[in-house]
Amino acid sequence: MANNSTGIAQSVDPSRLELTDNTGTQGVLRGHRCKSCNVSVFGLATFCQSCTSNDLEPIQLDKQGTLYSYTVVRVPPREWPGRVPYTLGEVELPEGPHVLAEVIECAYSDIKIGMQMDLAIELVSIPENNRVISVYKWKPS
Repeated sequence: MANNSTGIAQSVDPSRLELTDNTGTQGVLRGHRCKSCNVSVFGLATFCQSCTSNDLEPIQLDKQGTLYSYTVVRVPPREWPGRVPYTLGEVELPEGPHVLAEVIECAYSDIKIGMQMDLAIELVSIPENNRVISVYKWKPS
């Protein structure tokens, strides 16, 4: 599905989700690791949140993690393009960062803290500006 005039998919946030194909359905999560203390963060960073060093290197984060926490959102943010209610899950990655995203393909009654989750990338229509973007989400392993 073409998302812009070039026909190349667009990430919801290229600093956090790097797409690896033109369809917009494959990609990796990006982050930074501190070379001084080895702490990793999700997305952009200008200094380490742990030791304040600015000696950071970009990294690719794991596509699997453990559900750390979740909530059911019944009143979504303004212009939310998805289903309501929806489950918002906080997943802890093996490298340490926690990533907050919608949980899909799982009934609320089946969600359990500690369950394994996999990265899922979905194409989401934004009707206000007639765009389709690739969004990172979580689904049970």
